[in-house]
Amino acid sequence: MNIAIIGGGFTGLTAAYELAKKGHKVTVFEKDKVLGGLAHGFKRPGWDWHLEYAYHHLFANDWAILSLIRELGLEDKLILTRPITANYISPSVIARSPAKGGATWQSLGLSEILHAREIATPAERSRNDIKTIVQLDSPIHLLRYPGLSIIDKVRTAALVAFCKVNPFWQPLEGITARQLFEVIGGATAWQKLWESLMIGKFGNLADTVAASWLWARIKKRTPKLYYIKGGFHTLVAALEKAIKQHGGKILANTAIIKLDQLVKFGQFDRILLTVPTPIAAKLIPNLAFGIGHLALKIPHLHAQTLILETKEPILKEVYWLNITDRSFPFLAVVAHTNMIDKKHYGGRHLTYFGNYLPDGHPYLSMTKNQLFKVFLPYVKRLNPAFHWSDWLNWSDLFIGLYAQPVHQLHYSSRAPKLETPVKGVYLANLDSIYPWDRGTNYAVELGIRAAKKIGEDAKESF
Repeated sequence: MNIAIIGGGFTGLTAAYELAKKGHKVTVFEKDKVLGGLAHGFKRPGWDWHLEYAYHHLFANDWAILSLIRELGLEDKLILTRPITANYISPSVIARSPAKGGATWQSLGLSEILHAREIATPAERSRNDIKTIVQLDSPIHLLRYPGLSIIDKVRTAALVAFCKVNPFWQPLEGITARQLFEVIGGATAWQKLWESLMIGKFGNLADTVAASWLWARIKKRTPKLYYIKGGFHTLVAALEKAIKQHGGKILANTAIIKLDQLVKFGQFDRILLTVPTPIAAKLIPNLAFGIGHLALKIPHLHAQTLILETKEPILKEVYWLNITDRSFPFLAVVAHTNMIDKKHYGGRHLTYFGNYLPDGHPYLSMTKNQLFKVFLPYVKRLNPAFHWSDWLNWSDLFIGLYAQPVHQLHYSSRAPKLETPVKGVYLANLDSIYPWDRGTNYAVELGIRAAKKIGEDAKESF
């Protein structure tokens, strides 16, 4: 069977690999010059390894992609790390009542907080013991988290435990993430731990996100993370090589705007689309009707990352910093070289500043220099020693269109299905990995599932 796959990200490459292994003729079409989709990498002069344009890592329980890595003989390329995750807290969120009541800030665990930054009052400023970057990646750090009562902390721990042990996500599609958190974790903990992050990511859609999404985010997290030696490009290159060894073709820098274009490349029995749903709906006449009105109404956010290469680290020790202060113009700061040794990148420090943005957001039309100018005062709030003219060596800007579908109530009934009503056409993208959030593990899993379905349909047709 001759199969065309539109999109050379991990879903398309995995599907191509699985189908080619079984003897099918496969051609992958990728509009960009490089493969990998949202995980595609690049390498600058002086670097030994590639870096992804958008921050990437693997959880220790990402079985689909870890199994693929082992199958391709890359197990020795896996690096298991235990980096630090923390929250940046607005000083106004750090309640002063414990100190006023006679307890010390150290009794709240603030001596464990990693960086001294903004301090609430001049008197406190001289003590340098109130910090705004708070480690939060283990039960002990939850117990030490400032501004929460012991009851708030116990209830939050109960919420985490509920999500970890409960296997049933379907009933949670009927309530919002906020409702779930407030019922179990409490309103105060919601306001101080999650609300600002939800608003920062989803904007005015924050209160419409289903509790099943929150369940999946908590259930899947592991404190230990994997990275791949050489970057995710190592896996992309291995997949490309394996596909070609099994007789498959890969045509990069080949944009397919309409499926009529495929005629000049041959006669295809099956077509697998791995592009975002809004783009897929433009590729095929009547597909928009076929995949359903509700699927096309799923809101999407665009991922944006500003990458800075600096002589000195912007963050010390912390790998992933969630920004809970909504006066900041970005949602997360990811210090890649606090997880992976900077020696692989010419001895320089690499930091991502990430956002998820709706259509029409002004940041999406900015150049990297314009965006950096907006971000600069806030970078200096994270590290007052930062001086861009002395520190900054290089920067770049990346936008991943439709990277984040918004999982609203009853999302599974709205998401597009693998088999479309258009005969011989299949759709597999990150809209269909519910209840899980976006990620390379699910892209691989979806590619395997798509290949299996196409192969089964091929057998039935003969």
